[in-house]
Formats: sequence, structure tokens, C-alpha cells
Amino acid sequence: MTRLTVLMFARARELVDASSVVVDLLADADGGATVADARAALLEKFPQLESVLLTSLFALNQSYVDRAREDATTVSENDELAVVPPISGG
Repeated sequence: MTRLTVLMFARARELVDASSVVVDLLADADGGATVADARAALLEKFPQLESVLLTSLFALNQSYVDRAREDATTVSENDELAVVPPISGG
């Protein structure tokens, strides 16, 4: 099992009322947990994030993760994973 701290920004931070949360991820068949696993664990633990996570990107160690590669991008306990919702402004 991988225990991962996930940083929350903008609307995600408001919805969970915390700047970071901890999720426990089960290893997949290859022995590692992925960004897709983290997304699923966040939805399970915080269902109020559903609408935000539909449009959010994840940043792993300060680099954006392509949504098409979330299931192939592995995470470990020492990684920094962040939820980055869309930001608008002017």
C-alpha cells in the first residue's frame, strides 16, 4: 500500500477544507500505484470533488501529468502530487 499526500489548490482546497489530504493507494498488478489510482481514491474519500476532478489536472513532482497517461504514471510515497483545477481570471 502507498500512502500519498496530495496537495489541494483552488476549488479543490475549498471543497475539502484542507491544503493537503492523505490517501492510501493499493498497488496494481505490476506492484505500483498510479495517478489514476490517486484520482479514484480521492473520489472515494471526497465525493464532493467529483465536479472539480472532472476538469482538473494532476501535477506530479511539479510536472503536469497528461490525462491519457494517468494510468501509466506511477506514484510513490515520497512524490508530490497536486490537484490543479482550472483557473480563470483576467
